[in-house]
Amino acid sequence: MKSKLNRRSGSSRAGKSGPATVGKDRAKSPSEGARGHVTLREVAIAAGVSPMSVSNFINSRRGAMRPETRERIQAEIDRLGYRPNAVARNLRLSRRHSIDMVIVDDASLYLADPFTTHIVAGLGNCLNRNGYGLQLQGMSAEAFETSPLVRNIRSDGICVLLSGPEATRRQVIDTLRRLEQPIVAFQETLKFRGADICNIRQADREGGAMVAREVLRRKARRVMMLVPEVTWPAIVERVAGARAIILAAKPAPEFYIVSCGTAEFDETQKALARDIDAHGYPDAILAGNDQMGIAAMKLMAAHGRRVPGDFAITGFNAFEFWKFTDPALTTIRSPAYEMGARGGEEILARLTSGAFDRREIVYPVELQRGGST
Repeated sequence: MKSKLNRRSGSSRAGKSGPATVGKDRAKSPSEGARGHVTLREVAIAAGVSPMSVSNFINSRRGAMRPETRERIQAEIDRLGYRPNAVARNLRLSRRHSIDMVIVDDASLYLADPFTTHIVAGLGNCLNRNGYGLQLQGMSAEAFETSPLVRNIRSDGICVLLSGPEATRRQVIDTLRRLEQPIVAFQETLKFRGADICNIRQADREGGAMVAREVLRRKARRVMMLVPEVTWPAIVERVAGARAIILAAKPAPEFYIVSCGTAEFDETQKALARDIDAHGYPDAILAGNDQMGIAAMKLMAAHGRRVPGDFAITGFNAFEFWKFTDPALTTIRSPAYEMGARGGEEILARLTSGAFDRREIVYPVELQRGGST
């Protein structure tokens, strides 16, 4: 997938695939519940289970749930005085048990991008386990404007993964909001005050700062960052994080961006070769994702440049193929699959309770140091 600033890149819920959310929940006591509506999430926290488990219990989808788990949930429902939202329960009677996933990406092979496939896999598996189907629609921003598929969406909720500048992404989400369905937006940084939207993203700005600090340990004086041509909000965040760290260094190294067209292997190598011909070799390369990092490593090797002796290089996302480089690529580990699964949990919990408990969930990322730095 491509990007005018760069590629995106996303752990799961406590009790599921590992927590990573911003903010802290606390279950209300019975006296607090008497003063205000007790939420499904508060019951889940008190019972030590996920909100999806409480939702399944309430809707008699108990399957292999252990008897002690059922007893614990029922005890907390009674103790807290939880009552399911009546409006939400009525809406459930007309459910289609289907969620739409809209991916706005100019690349025709959008599912070849590993970040996208990890998000879709996590989301689809979560929905399937809970009796929901996933309908996938991929299109360019231009096609979105006229697509009859969008106007005819008939599902219980919508998930989105969007590329493009802020104005384009905002227009897409505003269009989807008019369908009056809850929306989970992956890797989105835009805010929609009062909207029925939950943003789930990873801490890409912090990840950009991590790789910048890594190459600064080597006293790099010229730092290049490789990005796709199409704008992905996650890449914008990574660039911002790296730039802030590098420009704050004393003395500050030179920091510059190289746009790599489609960000595919050949396009990345062509863009890097042109820049080297014009400006010489960098001391360090920060790649917007691992694929671009591997392409850059191979080109530099063909030029006789050794890593890490002559230059340092980092990737981003740490999907399976990072380990096949020699030396192994230093990268940032992304919890994209867990983010997808969390999106499924959040939208199903929203269909049960009538409102999202959180408007933004941010997963931390971690540096995975390899031999390339």
